[in-house]
Amino acid sequence: MEIEVLDAVRQRTLDQFTEGPSVKESRLFFLLLPFFSGKTWSAEIESSAKTVSIVYAALHAHDQVREDNPISKEQQLTVLAGDLYSGIYYQMLVNSKNIAMVQKLATAIIQVSERKTSFFEGMDRSIAEVEEAITIIETELLISFYKFYGYTEYESLAKQALLYIRYADELERLQSKNYSNFLRELTSNLNHKNYVEHWLVEKLDNLHEKIVKSIDECSLDYELAQFLLHQITPHQHRAEQLTREG
Repeated sequence: MEIEVLDAVRQRTLDQFTEGPSVKESRLFFLLLPFFSGKTWSAEIESSAKTVSIVYAALHAHDQVREDNPISKEQQLTVLAGDLYSGIYYQMLVNSKNIAMVQKLATAIIQVSERKTSFFEGMDRSIAEVEEAITIIETELLISFYKFYGYTEYESLAKQALLYIRYADELERLQSKNYSNFLRELTSNLNHKNYVEHWLVEKLDNLHEKIVKSIDECSLDYELAQFLLHQITPHQHRAEQLTREG
């Protein structure tokens, strides 16, 4: 499905001057998890899954726009890329004539966009509020898809895994001093880079334990469980180790 999604949104000039569409393997894995697990699947469900992937690509493209002054050709084209992907998913939603699904996705897109915007508002927020925003940004679209088609048994596992991937990415950003808005807010709350690093590692450890437990509860077959553990969430982090090294 990754190739089909990329073909749907590919545009030569945008591919040349921008990062191109972002279709993360992990999100595709969880969109297709019910299919892999032998659940009821249809052409309509697959079309909805592709649409969700393109929505993620559109939102990611808009995230890549930097505040350059003067704005570069690359940044202008990145905005256009996000608009193109948005137009494609609107077209796919209209063509599907699945009004109920359109309403679900529209609500999820609004929630994700509001939470992304909140990182630019300069508000003082607690860590719990920042975590809640990140959870909605990373999982709301997928969870809406699950709820609409009755795949809620995978909800906890998907949430834990997608958050694990986000926090692992944020840890790499922190260690390379490539600060995101999320890291800036976390640092503002915890006051020091070392405390932020410890918070992230501890969060990853806790999520990994929950993922292993959720895999058992979902009764995933051996190959799916191994793929999830070794390809989607391959990193091992231990707060105790970091404490010793620190």
